[in-house]
Amino acid sequence: MPNPVHETSAVAAEWAWSAPEQSASDSAPRCHETQTELASANRVAIPGQLSASIAEINQPISAVVMNAEAALRLLLGQPTDTKAVRRLLACIVKDGMRTGDIVNCTLALINKRRHGGNDWGSTL
Repeated sequence: MPNPVHETSAVAAEWAWSAPEQSASDSAPRCHETQTELASANRVAIPGQLSASIAEINQPISAVVMNAEAALRLLLGQPTDTKAVRRLLACIVKDGMRTGDIVNCTLALINKRRHGGNDWGSTL
């Protein structure tokens, strides 16, 4: 009478010896396929991420323009409210620096992508 435990052990041993060979031969194509899929996903994501960065620049630039227009109106007034003009100019400087930071982060992302980085979301 056959021993089911012995037969199961023999099948398991045979699988254990053959599995690494099959796994090693199958892993290279699967790895390449996965890398190709990731590269494709990154190419699809890049335009959206750049678009978001560009849209983010719009807000501080609009604020700079509005504050500069307000400062010009205050300078035309008699008497000139120099404290208000100073506050507006400080806001313009702050918004300009914020815009510069956004541009620098976007450029860093682009440079990171050129040099093999793959984490777009961390800088934004």
